[in-house]
Amino acid sequence: MRFTASVLALSVLSTLAPFAVAQKRPAPVDLGTLGGSYSTANGTNTYDTVVGGANVFGDVYTHAVYTNSAGFLVDVGSLLGVYGNSVANSIGNKGAITGTSDQVIDSDGDVASHAFYLTGPRAAMVDLGTNGGTLASGNATQNGQVAGAATVAGDVAYTAFYWTKAGGMLNLNTLAGDFGAEGYNSYAYGIDSVGVVVGSSDSPDGTTHAVAWAAKTHAIFDLKTLGGSYAQANAVNDNYMIVGFSTLEGDAQTDAFISQKGAGLQDIGTLGGSYAQANAVNNNGVVVGSSNITGDTDVHAFVWTQGGGMVDLNSLLPDGSPWDLSSANGVAPDGSIVGVGIINGEFHGFLW
Repeated sequence: MRFTASVLALSVLSTLAPFAVAQKRPAPVDLGTLGGSYSTANGTNTYDTVVGGANVFGDVYTHAVYTNSAGFLVDVGSLLGVYGNSVANSIGNKGAITGTSDQVIDSDGDVASHAFYLTGPRAAMVDLGTNGGTLASGNATQNGQVAGAATVAGDVAYTAFYWTKAGGMLNLNTLAGDFGAEGYNSYAYGIDSVGVVVGSSDSPDGTTHAVAWAAKTHAIFDLKTLGGSYAQANAVNDNYMIVGFSTLEGDAQTDAFISQKGAGLQDIGTLGGSYAQANAVNNNGVVVGSSNITGDTDVHAFVWTQGGGMVDLNSLLPDGSPWDLSSANGVAPDGSIVGVGIINGEFHGFLW
């Protein structure tokens, strides 16, 4: 099992005021598109700059985007310029952006996905390369650091990586200790300000566990699962609170989890359905994600706090709202949430 879906987020209103940061907006803001029919918001920072991806006219390409000071989407393009696909997955508090983009990989003109990094919205895209293979994705950035996953030589496995401008791409290990050479995979999805990286790794017993790495010492820590055969950590804050999702014993149910300051995984449940995942957490411990609702009839964005538990963001929408919020993917230090939802029959990114 490998998680590949891009999902996004929303916000907390006065109902949760005792438990979370009060929202600055009375309703979700539609971030629009680049002329196509789809957009998604994947991350936000201290200044409420939002990053994600949006379709261009005709839905021919999806391009990485960020929001400018007026709140409008700006097209970042791709490593191939306008004639390629890209998506921005994360933005740091200082404005650096990372994501994934099409790139030419050989003299025959073959194209594959590479990780990219921008020092700021107006900077040029930098190709971060790979771990010796042809594929890579930049999934999280903070303080000049990037975490992601890239294939090793021969594309026999993906392994997590940690990148800095000074050190380049560091191949992080797997729970099997093979750095991917024997086909065990690992993926990094989140990073904090001091180089704690979180993600998932194949284990020698055939299961996949949530893991954390201390990037500067290269050490890997097994966070295990909630009893099932798969777990993945998606984000970590500066208080070492880790969030993600895991199957339960028997693998018929998948629940969101948190882990606080090195403790084991804590099951925070779902919105009544059989699947949920926590996607992001801020330094105040506000967690956002997506979950199936009762009966698995739909997928809704959620917000979780220690005092308020898991709340369906759709239940907090003002009367008459046109939104159906599907997933919350990022939460800013001030509590602003970004994600993706359905409005007027299309999936659009939002900021709330």
